[in-house]
Amino acid sequence: MRKVRLLRRWAFTLIELLVVIAIIGILIALLLPAVQKIRAAAARMSCSNNLKQMELAAQNYEATNGVLPMGINDHEALGTFAYLLPYIEQEPLYNLIPAKMLSLQTPSIGGWWNDPGTWAASQAQLKAFLCPADNAQNIVPTQGCSAWFMTYPGLVPMGWGLGANTFELVYFGGNIPSGRTNYSSNGGCLGMQPAGDFYGQWPGPYGQDTKTKTTDITDGSSQTLGFGELMGGTNQGARDFVATWISTGAFVGAWGMIQPTQWYTWGSNHTGIVQFAFCDGSVRGLNKTGPNTDWFAARWYAQQYVSGFQDGAVVDYTLLGGGG
Repeated sequence: MRKVRLLRRWAFTLIELLVVIAIIGILIALLLPAVQKIRAAAARMSCSNNLKQMELAAQNYEATNGVLPMGINDHEALGTFAYLLPYIEQEPLYNLIPAKMLSLQTPSIGGWWNDPGTWAASQAQLKAFLCPADNAQNIVPTQGCSAWFMTYPGLVPMGWGLGANTFELVYFGGNIPSGRTNYSSNGGCLGMQPAGDFYGQWPGPYGQDTKTKTTDITDGSSQTLGFGELMGGTNQGARDFVATWISTGAFVGAWGMIQPTQWYTWGSNHTGIVQFAFCDGSVRGLNKTGPNTDWFAARWYAQQYVSGFQDGAVVDYTLLGGGG
């Protein structure tokens, strides 16, 4: 006699499936903020390490050459990072730049972009110069890419005259292939101003053709900014400008860290803070501010004190906030 055995087939009903999907959705919603916070913290730590490595590279440059690298080479518009390349394991790129362009002893050829080797070197995208919280390397700017930040009144760099207390951006129109950056060396409040000028109280350790030594930083290397974050342009909607590492240096702090950030302000994609490496190698985040520069308020002065390297003022960090 044959027997037929009926096997019961277990299955989910539609309602049960919907319940499971709903539970998974709730769990994802609960976990997503935590994941985002972890990613943001990781990006902030990586950025902090980038800044620290820049300061260490500058110190190694000084150990080799007797002075810190200059903020801007007035002959060729080369920024600080061009001089740091051998100290961040980028000797092949550095060797593409002719020695005469790095030296101040030879006439200008009108800018680094006129030398084929330097132009080729400038196109390298270097992680060391990019903050992982941003995507500057993929941005197509609506206006262009920086060729040089200029902050030097009374001088005639490469034939371009400047007015008093001027901070200007010279840029290439369109989306040239030069490597981007989210950082710059610190040029003080408003760069190298003439003697007696109000803003000239707070020059930074990096400037036009400077040869600053750490011993010149009489305010103390732990109280003076060496490198900081910038976006190169507005971070609201489409980016109007992006900064290039080959030409960025001696950035200024007169306009503070307003939000939304602009090409002329320090800025970052970190929540609430902009990170800075001090000249002793420590890294600290300083609080962003509102949409307007609060000229000559207590916080404004505090930022200029920490930007300048020989003003003799005591920095009140309770006004600047942030943290390490």
